[in-house]
Amino acid sequence: MRQCNQPKTKLRLTRLLAPLGALMALISAPAAAALPMAVTDARAVAEAVAASSAMPLVYAVGLAPSLAEIRGDSGGVSIFSAGAKTLGLRLQVHHWPQGEPLYWQSEGLSEPHVIAVHEGQPQWLPDVPGELATLTWSTGTLAANAVVSLELVYHGYEDVQNFTSKAAGDSGTCNIDVACPQANAWGNPVRATTLITVGSGMTRAVCSATLLNNTANDQRPLLITARHCNVTPGNAGSVNAVFNYQRSVCMGANDGNVLRDVVSRSTWLAESVQADTTLVVLNSRVPRSFNARFGDWSAVPTTPLSGVSVHHPNGDQKKISLFDGPATLNNDVRISDDGGLLGLDSFTVDAWGVRWRQGTTETGSSGAGLWNQNSVLVGVLSGGSSSCSNPTGTDLFGRLAVAWDESAGIRNALDPVSGGTSRASSGQNATGALGSAGDAVDGGSGGGHFGGISLLVLTVLLGIARNRRRGWG
Repeated sequence: MRQCNQPKTKLRLTRLLAPLGALMALISAPAAAALPMAVTDARAVAEAVAASSAMPLVYAVGLAPSLAEIRGDSGGVSIFSAGAKTLGLRLQVHHWPQGEPLYWQSEGLSEPHVIAVHEGQPQWLPDVPGELATLTWSTGTLAANAVVSLELVYHGYEDVQNFTSKAAGDSGTCNIDVACPQANAWGNPVRATTLITVGSGMTRAVCSATLLNNTANDQRPLLITARHCNVTPGNAGSVNAVFNYQRSVCMGANDGNVLRDVVSRSTWLAESVQADTTLVVLNSRVPRSFNARFGDWSAVPTTPLSGVSVHHPNGDQKKISLFDGPATLNNDVRISDDGGLLGLDSFTVDAWGVRWRQGTTETGSSGAGLWNQNSVLVGVLSGGSSSCSNPTGTDLFGRLAVAWDESAGIRNALDPVSGGTSRASSGQNATGALGSAGDAVDGGSGGGHFGGISLLVLTVLLGIARNRRRGWG
């Protein structure tokens, strides 16, 4: 049972060329059976999962693989962790030619993630479904001393991204899909909301976050989330922001995994302790093809009269919760953080309190925005007591007005034009298109397509690749 006020808690690619590069890598790569294999130790997995089971936001544990370094001339490596629902990687690449990507793939994906290499820097690769995955690359331009260092394999033991289809997803049945009519009037908040995964030490956690506008309307990809999601200056590079993870039909099939669009890596900017708020900036622009939106915001301390929150409860596909009465002002509210990522028993927050007319929030909803009656973000989800079994419970959102007053970094990032004196965004860019169709993205490609390559051509090429791997032709 959740206690009252608990926390609720690709590299550079050109979209027209990366698909062809991915296919060529598949064709030229060694057979999967011939690749070296890095595995995790089953006992170490069990011990790590047991140790993290009391941490509600954690869904994956990191373990050292059996192979630490992979020679570039091997062409790739297979990754296996028995029983994993998802696999992620933390790695570093050395002596690598500029612009030569990696390809991260498993059976459950229609196409690989195309990973731009950042020489000599830790990189956190997005999750892929299943217990077996492959990391491959082209060997044609590699130096003799090129090497991939595998630091951690993230063994996902909670199916937070719903790769395995379930009738009602992973969240409670009272949650409302953003494809349902209740969300029709809230298009910008829906499009601005993302699921984020965060590497915290030897674990990976899930939260919600929001893409925000600034007063310069310059499309700088700012993300706001909860401080207790534990995005810090040291691990902000581990953030993977997943856009469009949502059903296409109200209460329909769990097809959000087909729409996964990922931007990897961020830089920490600022935080507010008293508002339980953290602000980061993504290291790559968000492609126009993601059809995301920059959310409007207000740090004016005016009570929201009604509104919504859009979030990813338990890492499930995107949901919306609605309230139709004025929020209440709550100062120094104590939030239980037992088992949380901050390592604290509890923390306090100055919050807006809301009770939902429809929907609720859950673990993994942490960091989601509170949007007022004008579709303007005024807070970030910190904790609460609502649930499907307690629909009248109160949820608490750290007030953006408090974060603004406490943190010069937040003020200056949101208001670069007036030096942190304008307490609201202009709204000019809320519905504007993002980057161009060919913008570079760190860490993954949109699912379900290979640029301009037809499915017929893709099928033929993949068939050739499979035949070559089996020694045919």
